[in-house]
This record gives sequence, C-alpha cells and structure tokens, in this order.
Amino acid sequence: MERELSVVGKRLPRIDAPAKVTGEAKYTVDIKLPGMLFGKVLRSPYAHAMILKIDKSKAEKLPGVEAVITSEDIPVKLFNSGLTDLLVPEEIAKNDPRDQYVLSNKARFVGDAIAAVAARDRKVAEAALDLIEVEYKALPAVFDVVEAMKPGAPKIHDFANGNIARHISFPGAIGDIEKGFQEADVMIEETFNTTKQLHCPLEPSACIASFDSIGRLTVWSPTQLLYLARHKIADIFDIPEGKIRWITPFVGGSFGNALTLRAEPICIALARKTRKPVKLEYSSEEQFIATQSRQPFTIAVKMGVKNDGAITALQGKLTANSGAYYSLSGTTTNVCMAMFATLYRCPNVSVEADIVYTNIPISGGYRGYGNPQAMWALEQVVDVAARRVGMDPVEFRLKNYRRAGDPGWTASLPIESCALEECIKLGMDKIGWREKMGGTKEGVKRRGIGMAIQRHVSGTQPMQMTHSNIMIKMNVDGSADLMVSGCEMGQGMFGVLAQIAAEELGLQIGKIHVVNGDTDETMFDDGQHASRTTYVIGNAIIETARQVKQQLLERASKILATRVDDMYVRDGQIYVRGDLENKISVEDITRRATYNFEGQGRNIAGKCSYVPKGNPPPYSAVFAEVEVDINNGATKLLKIVFAHDIGRAINPTNVEGQLEGGVMHGIGYALTEEYMVNGNNGVVESDSFTNYKIPSTLDMPNVEVIIVEQPTPSGPFGAKSVGECGLNAVAPAIANAIYDATGARVRDLRITPEKILEELSANIL
Repeated sequence: MERELSVVGKRLPRIDAPAKVTGEAKYTVDIKLPGMLFGKVLRSPYAHAMILKIDKSKAEKLPGVEAVITSEDIPVKLFNSGLTDLLVPEEIAKNDPRDQYVLSNKARFVGDAIAAVAARDRKVAEAALDLIEVEYKALPAVFDVVEAMKPGAPKIHDFANGNIARHISFPGAIGDIEKGFQEADVMIEETFNTTKQLHCPLEPSACIASFDSIGRLTVWSPTQLLYLARHKIADIFDIPEGKIRWITPFVGGSFGNALTLRAEPICIALARKTRKPVKLEYSSEEQFIATQSRQPFTIAVKMGVKNDGAITALQGKLTANSGAYYSLSGTTTNVCMAMFATLYRCPNVSVEADIVYTNIPISGGYRGYGNPQAMWALEQVVDVAARRVGMDPVEFRLKNYRRAGDPGWTASLPIESCALEECIKLGMDKIGWREKMGGTKEGVKRRGIGMAIQRHVSGTQPMQMTHSNIMIKMNVDGSADLMVSGCEMGQGMFGVLAQIAAEELGLQIGKIHVVNGDTDETMFDDGQHASRTTYVIGNAIIETARQVKQQLLERASKILATRVDDMYVRDGQIYVRGDLENKISVEDITRRATYNFEGQGRNIAGKCSYVPKGNPPPYSAVFAEVEVDINNGATKLLKIVFAHDIGRAINPTNVEGQLEGGVMHGIGYALTEEYMVNGNNGVVESDSFTNYKIPSTLDMPNVEVIIVEQPTPSGPFGAKSVGECGLNAVAPAIANAIYDATGARVRDLRITPEKILEELSANIL
C-alpha cells in the first residue's frame, strides 16, 4: 500500500491560482515604497552613432527631477548582460565578449540606452527626457549578417574584425566529414533562415532598487536567475554580494526574457545616485525595441545519405545574428549546434558558427534556446533526405535517431532513457499518417501532413555548473516550509515541487508551503533555465525530504517501540507496517519535538546541496495537418498531435498545459510572428501588438497531447523535463505538412502565402 504514489501523478489544481485570480499576487510593478521615484530611459534614435555631447542641465532644473545620469555617472566597466556566463569557469567565460555599458557612450541600435532620469512622478520623468540635449554623429549602419561580414562594412565594435564577435566549432564533432560525403549515395544541400521572435510576456521588464541607511541594496525584479543576477550586479557596481538582497516576486511570464539583465542596472544606478527607492518600468514599446529576442540564424546544411537511409555525414555552417551586443549569443549558438549535431546517429559530423554583430536590437535566449532554429533546418533536411531515397519520413527517423545508450550531448553522458519510438507510433495513429501521407493533389485547397521530432535537456549537466540547494522546515502543526530559490513564471513550479515534497514526506499537498524568490530566505540555485526545475530541484527536494522523514521516523520509533525500517509515512500519519492501528501523526511528532521539556527539543528540518549526475533528454514527436489554398497560398492549420516522452508526469495537467503553450509559440514562430527592422534606418517596425501578430485562440487548431510515461532512472519519481519542448519541432512539422500538401518547400521563416506561391511558381517553371 505504501508503495503507491499518493500525490505525484495526480491532476491537482495550481497552488498559486487563488492568489493570481484574486489579485493577491504581487508583481514588481505592483510594489510601492515610501518616497519612491520613477525612472525613465532616453534611447537612441539612431542605429549607429557617436555621442559627441550630452547636455542634461535643463532636465536637471525641471521641478521634480532628482537625478539625470549618463555613462559618465556610472562605473566604466564593460559587462555581458547575459547571466549564464557565470555558470562556466572564467577561462571559458572570457571567450564571450564583455561589450556593454550600463548606459552607452556610442549608440549601436535604435533604442540603445543613452541617459536616464529619476523623478517624483512618471510624467515629470518623461518630460525631463525631452529636455536632455544629445549631439549625435550618425554613422553608417548594417543590419544583415552577410553585409556585416563584407570588407569595408561599418565596424560596430572595434575588437570584432569583420563584425564577427566569435567563431565557434562544435566540440562534439566526430569522424571525417569529407569521407562521409564520399560514402553517400545521395547528397542534400539546403540553406535555411530563421527570424527574431519576441517573448511577449504580459508583464513588462521592471525593477525597483533601494539602498538602506547602511548601504545595503534591495532589488525587486522578475528575473529567472536571481542569484546570478545578484552576482553580476555586485561586480558591475563593486558592491559586496552579501550587501545585496534580491527578491523575485510573482513573474508575469518570461519564456527566457528574464535570462539577462534588463532594467536592473539602470534602475540601481539611479537609486545609488538619489539614495532613494527607484522604480523603472519599461513601456510596451520599450519591451519590443529594448529587450532581447530570439536569435536569427542562417543555417547551411549538407547531409550525405545511403540508399538504405543511413546518414553518412552531417555538416552545418551557421551564421548567428547577435544584434548590437553579444549577451547570450554564444550559449544559444552552442545549443543550436549541439541539438543539430546530436539528434541522429551519424559517424561523421561537423558544425561551426560565426556570431556576427549588426545594428539591430540584441538577440538573446528564448524558450528552446537555439533548438527551434536547429530543428527548423535539420527536420526539413531529414524530410528531404527521406523522400530522395524513397523512404517514409517516419521510417527514416526511426532508423536514424539516437536512442538509449547512444552518446548524448557529450560522449561522457550517454542517453539514459528514450521513449521516442512510442511517441512516434502513437502520434502516427492519432494523425492518421498512413491514410493521409501524400496529401490531396486535386482541387484548389490541398491537404497534407508532416512531422518532426526533437529532444531537449533536463538541465545543463555536464556543460555548465549546476546545483540546487534546498531547505525543508517542519512546523508544529505538521506542515512543512519548502524553501527553494527560483521563480514561478507561469510554468507551475510551485505545484510541481510541492507535489514532489509532499510525496516524499508523506504529507498531503495542502501541508506544503513554498517559500521562494528571496536571497535572504533561500540558498543558492542557478535558476530557471534549460528546463531544469523539475529534474534538478525535484531531486534536491527528494534528498532533503528524506533527511526530514528520517528524523520524523526516528522520533516515532521511540514512541511506537518499533524499528525505523518498519515504518512509513502516508497522508500525514506514521504507520507500522502490517499494523495500521499502531500509528502516530506527523503533527504529534513535530509538536513533541518543538515543545520538548525533556532536553531533546529541536526544529525538525533538512537541507541539501544537490549536483545532478545525469541529464536525461525528453523526446517529442510532432505531427501537423494543414490545408493550403494553392491560388493564394493561405495556410490553415487543422490539427497538431504532440506526443511527449516525459519520464513520469508529476502533474499531467501541468504537462499538457506546458506543451499546449509551447505549441502556440511554435505556431507563432512558423506562421504569424515576424520581427521587422527597417533595412534603411534600423527602426523596429513591429513595435506593438498591432503589427506583431502572436497567435490568438482563433489561430489555434485542435491540439492533441499524448503523454508517454516511461520513468527515467535518475529522475524525481522518474520525471524528465517539459518546459521548452513544446515548440522546438512545431515549425518544421508545419513546413513539412505544407510540402506534403503542395510540393512547396519554404526554407525561410516566417511561412507566408507569398513564399508558398513563390515556391509553387518555381516548381512549375
């Protein structure tokens, strides 16, 4: 009886739902401090310009203005606004350029931060911006990576020859690529382009900063990596890290938007200048032009295949558009290369990339973190290869994908578990693959189906430093405080971690209280990224809960006069095996331990520092059905079937929600979203939801999610990750379905009617 799971695997409601639907949940923008000032940022109207002079005197004289700052008022220290460089040794991190100041002394994109104001109200701050006089010298700008690398192109950073910030070769390259091509019967060469994609969270970037009377800084900010953010701010402003308290309140969505420093450095600089609390909240337009977005790639693919479908060689040459600054370009490019190179078995693999500066807004990390870009190219090339050798695209993938026991991202970490074959077969049945494959070839409206696969990660082991540190404290009433760093940004973290804790402790879910998001109350964690929360933090919770449970059982054993090994905990009761009447409640134990008059009092608690030994990849198979009007190229997405290898679903409803949300992002990436930068002046033209189209409920097709559970040995109760998996393979599945329907192969995102018609016209000619 005690072996059955009582909490894990159950469809429980979100424990943060009441706070959110009642308005009790407080976000950064909701927080108000006594005497708080309001910050605003002056941004460059030029894509590339020298700043010759800034006159802030008129702004400083405006009543209500308390500070006007420029680059001269802030420590002259270059930094990288991305945070994940802190997770690798310094000798590796130094390869990523530190190329940014808190406020720029040279404008490198339209929207670059030049000056900032703190005033007693927002209107005064906005008025002050208009009074700051900046003398610019406009410079030639470049917005395209190909043009940026040409001799004589405008130089964006002095150290970057040819505007190449960094050249990277994938360290997992194997075999002899030329030999592999010579052994091939069929060669495929294709080039694909991806676009920027905006995160579009409901909550704008925001920060509140306040120094107290002894100089201790408190920061409220919706960051995914609060300890890493604190560390980087300490370095930028030369503040001892222990003198910074970082609080992450509720987060109104992120999707990777909060993996970098955004409003925080400027807000802190204003607070330090004024010695008063300052709130800096980005406008909707600033969110579009001044925060980071998905990194665009040009991916040239060359694949060699034998007539029997075996892949002999795979080569990728990537060009990544970093935008004006480097930020997370290195890590997203590394992930893109790794995902491209390690999904399929192939004896000869080579991938390299150039990361290039241009005068457009900064590229960064976005849900999937390089994987969607890799799959956009790879999964279409695989489709082409299958058709060239006369194989069903499903059978081609089943023949070639890497499976359990094969090398993962690195040869040192083999793939622990893989249920992809089951995912593919279940998805095939649900979409009607055998009946519908080949599409309809008559009439104006043609139907087709396509598919793509993906695998992701459950953290960053062994590529980066990763560890989670957890505390669990029992209360007198038998409830437990789970103290975990990190942020709830809509992914359901509170509930999932509470379910894991409740299951291992033997408590009901209502007895778990999650304390999070405050460096004064939690221990170090490297944050919410790389889909690591359930796997890494979940395992840390299990180890901590076992410590706590052992203490409970040891005290109970003395009262019940039995051995610890003969007892178990379930639903808040400690039972003796085989004797259900011989029991004692957890509440009774915690009360006796706390209010103890026999000299044996203690607060039952545990803590754990957990470093993961594994990184089991979650797999997915995505099937799409479309209808395309060949007269005008209009595409209607009819159905998505998404089968996911989760290991074990801690909360199946949560898994389904994550995947459905990811599918929506993937549909937007494929069909509706395009970040447009004017090629003449660098102005962002898609600067609002009026001209940047994210999918609505009317754009969503029927989405059927299939959860495949084969518990992985190292996961918490067998769980693997889900967070980023939902969108990685959606766009290529749709593109492959369009090809099946029409014969039009669209290689450049976004897929538009015009591109479909252009391909149809080329095929006819």
